Amino acid sequence: MQVPGADTGTSDVEISAAAKKGKKRGSSTRKPDVLTKSDHHLASRFSYGVNDKLVADIRKAGSAKKWFKKQLKPAKVSDPAGDRVAKWFPLLSHSPATAWRNVSTSRASAWDYGVSFVGYSMARRIETRRQVLEVMTDFWSNLLYIPMGEDRSFPHRRSYDRAVRAHALGSYRSLLRATVTHPAMSGYANNAENTKAGINENLGRELLELFTVGRGQYSEDDVKNSARILTGYSVALFKDFKAGYQPERHWVGTVRVLKFRHANRSADGRDAVDAYLDYLARHPATARRIARRLCVKFVDDDPSKRIVKAVARAYTKNDTSIPATLTALVGHKDFGKAKRRKVRTPSEDVINTARVLGMRPTGGTSDKAFAKHLMYMSEQVGQGPYRWPRPDGFPEDSDAWLSSARVLRSWNIHYALAGNWWKSAQVSRPSVKAQLPSKREFPLTVGQLVEHQSRILLGRSSSKSMRKDAAKAIGKKTSLVIRTRKDVSEWEWLLIQGAVLNSPEGLLR
Repeated sequence: MQVPGADTGTSDVEISAAAKKGKKRGSSTRKPDVLTKSDHHLASRFSYGVNDKLVADIRKAGSAKKWFKKQLKPAKVSDPAGDRVAKWFPLLSHSPATAWRNVSTSRASAWDYGVSFVGYSMARRIETRRQVLEVMTDFWSNLLYIPMGEDRSFPHRRSYDRAVRAHALGSYRSLLRATVTHPAMSGYANNAENTKAGINENLGRELLELFTVGRGQYSEDDVKNSARILTGYSVALFKDFKAGYQPERHWVGTVRVLKFRHANRSADGRDAVDAYLDYLARHPATARRIARRLCVKFVDDDPSKRIVKAVARAYTKNDTSIPATLTALVGHKDFGKAKRRKVRTPSEDVINTARVLGMRPTGGTSDKAFAKHLMYMSEQVGQGPYRWPRPDGFPEDSDAWLSSARVLRSWNIHYALAGNWWKSAQVSRPSVKAQLPSKREFPLTVGQLVEHQSRILLGRSSSKSMRKDAAKAIGKKTSLVIRTRKDVSEWEWLLIQGAVLNSPEGLLR
């Protein structure tokens, strides 16, 4: 997949000439550091934006591959900035009983709890140094999907997020166990109403169709038995949302799903559940589905059979280990060849833009908090975080996010972020002076200013067309020499940043 109009060349003939001209006028321009194409490719696919801090982390590690390997063990990555984000959203500390009491007495709404959860998620994506963990938490949350602010699950939604994050770089077996049996999933997918006296097939079907083997692999009898195995989990919906396991609700008797068979004689059927989920997680069809979904997300909309097979093989050989599966993916030659072939979703684009612009949330209590505005910005572009209306999660392919309306909205949001047009509160953002080249680097040309921003905002050198477009936006030629920092107005700087971010390359990850 190629973004229409993307300039894949980075000829520096014009910028070199401009640099020489600048030097004749007494300037020695220092270009901001950028990663190699391969390092940037890996970092971009597995982060929410390659900003200066991430570049520094990768430089310190020695390469993006070494950084990635370290990221696969998040407990070894110090992350005080990411850890403090939860404190900004006091609603998230409420117990399920407290959350329900507040909603039932109209002191808050399920939507309020959902906004806090999304604000927390968006802020964490900007702040955390554990970028691979955050990306994978989002990936699995989209596969094992529960929306924000949903009436039957909202009191347990933050706990569900913790469960996903705890296993996002563990094994899929452990992740499947933690999520399918979680109270938030029992509420959302109706398993809380699935009892021996009245079988509800919803979660039993989704487990097969969406979370593991996929459509076409099972029969209706398989769905019924899948649901029977899952009976026993309870949530006191619309009371105090207390969750537990009630053996008296569990269906007892032999069950068969695909080639799985269990006597299921005990009233406490949790051993049967664990065995069943392990079987599904290890199933060859699950391996293929997980492998393909990973490849669509991180490699290409139409990944080759060879990379899907290689990733599935690693998944199976390593007993569903997520780090081993991801290592096989990024180590495959097809991953290296897939540079600039994936587009950021609207939500990813908003977070990336904030990160590369140096904008950071500092809290979440205000209605105008930047962390909350990020949610509304994403919604405005076309993807409200955790707002997909079906249980199958947002599309992972790029083509789903390439409508002309989406592109136009992204352009507007880029300007809005660069200029803080939403007048967000609880945000830290660098001044124009802090973003410009240093005082001693002037005089320089408009083209050099664009090059400076391209390297910071996109992580790559500017193309000739980008420099021309940015210069045209401020009504000047690329060769025009700017003598001092004071000669760059805030409005001109905003237009330059917007032109760089709005280039076709600006949507690529």
